[in-house]
Amino acid sequence: MHDTVDVRFIRRASSALCAASVVVLLGACAHPTPPDSIEPKSWVIENVAAKTTAELYADLIAPAVFERSGSKVIDGYTVESGNLRMPDKSMGSLITVRAKDGSLTAIIEVPGKQGILRVNADGKSIFTREKYPDSSVEDSVISTDNLLMAPSSSKTTADNEPRVIEVLAGFSRAYANVVVDPHAFSLAEMETVNLALRNSLVTNVSMKLAGIQIVEPNYLASKETLHQLLTIFSSGIDQYAPDVVAGFFNGEGSPAVGYGNMPGRTSVNAGSFVFRHEIGHNASGFHCSPSDPASGYGFGYNTSIMCGAWYGPYYSTPLVRDENGQPRGDALTADMARAFRENAMRLSTYTASPATNFRKTGSTITKITFGWDQSNDAVRYDVYRETPAQPQPQKIAETVSLTYTAADSSGRSMYFVKAINSAANESKPSNKASR
Repeated sequence: MHDTVDVRFIRRASSALCAASVVVLLGACAHPTPPDSIEPKSWVIENVAAKTTAELYADLIAPAVFERSGSKVIDGYTVESGNLRMPDKSMGSLITVRAKDGSLTAIIEVPGKQGILRVNADGKSIFTREKYPDSSVEDSVISTDNLLMAPSSSKTTADNEPRVIEVLAGFSRAYANVVVDPHAFSLAEMETVNLALRNSLVTNVSMKLAGIQIVEPNYLASKETLHQLLTIFSSGIDQYAPDVVAGFFNGEGSPAVGYGNMPGRTSVNAGSFVFRHEIGHNASGFHCSPSDPASGYGFGYNTSIMCGAWYGPYYSTPLVRDENGQPRGDALTADMARAFRENAMRLSTYTASPATNFRKTGSTITKITFGWDQSNDAVRYDVYRETPAQPQPQKIAETVSLTYTAADSSGRSMYFVKAINSAANESKPSNKASR
């Protein structure tokens, strides 16, 4: 944990679209605040650490059947996800994040019971029902912020390369207290998107938690907060170099439960079911399809995440069918899966991850060789040197290798590398090393 005067960081997790249309819009999308929240339900579970995860949520998902499609361990948390198949074959979703001490954060999506379950290590359990954002209301504004944030060399074309979008989850202290374990909650939020992408056959794009920052002031879920987000969480951005920045606030008194730049990299969120929608706006996606091919394909479809009162864990795509055998999208008017594929390069290249473990691996009287661990998204590395005579770092080489040999007989120079990604963005410097 890293402390500063104003903010608190939680260590990086180490694991692993309002979209393209005939008219390109730069803006922010909002959703109206839902009605007053339903009173939380609470109870106590004895000996919670001895219970299976399924025992903790079983009553809340009934009569659905959990069809697990993802399971991994990230920083000691077990993250599981999958669909909830209802008796009528309609689909909900379940995301669970279990800590070593037995505590649980679960995002549960079944008709009439969607919400978040929190179980602490003492067995105190609270389930809070949540309403979906109302996607029938669209509020878009022109935003010049996106012009400053979008990598200029990114192209809106689909590719099959694996694209990992690293996300900084920023919290107000008030909302961090509400979710109890913001690390677990953030992992769950990433998985809500990953599950929907898998369900929609977007197999090469995924979300990864880059890190967490908590700030003391609370902010409204508003357009003003959206425009300030990169400043509010600037320390986290400097530390974790994320592609996307998502702010989470309690939303009390806010004009909306979510805003997302479109296209862009920032969103404000007040609820468990908001981020997967706002990242759709970041990927240039709109709400419900107007059924007019001239408007483009980057729209939601009935019962998809970008459109409809009962969402379900899907982005619109004509390649997947619903419980009635009907396509969940249209190739001409509602294909958010395509929008994600085509915006994945942009979304994953706002920043480059730095190389790590820069070190000397060998030397002679006149030469010294360095090595380092690769950056996840580097296409090359720039090598820098500092000397007593030139303390300002000087770029001395470019390489696609993970090693570099420099001519150096003095032993007084310091070296480091910066990673460069496919959008020509450079990372923070690696650590330094010398002879």
